[in-house]
Amino acid sequence: MKLRIEPGVLLKTKSENIGLMLNVEPKIEISYNSVIGLRFGISVNSQKFETNNSSQFFIDEENDNAVISFVSTFDHYLNENYNRPYLGIGIGYYLLSPIDVSFAGSQNILEGTVKNQLGLLLRGGFELGNTRLGLEYNFIPKADIKIPGDKAVGIVNNSYFGLSIGFTIGGRKS
Repeated sequence: MKLRIEPGVLLKTKSENIGLMLNVEPKIEISYNSVIGLRFGISVNSQKFETNNSSQFFIDEENDNAVISFVSTFDHYLNENYNRPYLGIGIGYYLLSPIDVSFAGSQNILEGTVKNQLGLLLRGGFELGNTRLGLEYNFIPKADIKIPGDKAVGIVNNSYFGLSIGFTIGGRKS
C-alpha cells in the first residue's frame, strides 16, 4: 500500500483569493500498470457564482469557500519505466460549503445552502520515482444556492481544474 500526498493550485478560478487544493490518497497496485485508490481532497476558492437577481441579492465571493471530496480512483500507467506517464479517472462525492448571501444593501447575512453532488475526476501526468506531477479536472454539476425558505438565489459552478505535485510515502519503487 502507498500513500500519496498532493498539494496544488487551482487554475482559472474566478475567485479574488488564491485557489488551493490538497489531496491525500491511499493506493493499492492491482497490477504493475494499474492502481486503485480512495482520494480525500479539499479545494479552496474553486466555486464560481451566478446570481439570479443581482439587484435583490448579493453573494459573497470574497470569503473563502471549500469543496471536500471523497473519490474512488483508477490510474493506468502507460509504461514500466522510472519516468511513467499515467491517466486516471474517478467518481465520488463532493461536499460543498455554505455560502454567505445577503439582500442588496443589507448587512444581514443569510446562509446559502448547496446540495452535495456526485462528481467525476479526470487526471493525467507523470511520475518520476516517488514524485508525481499531475493535472486534474473535477467535474461537479452546477447546483442551486438556496436561502432559508427554500428560495433559489443563484447557481454555483463547483467544477475545477488543478495542477499538483505529489509525493509517495511507503511502497517505494526499486
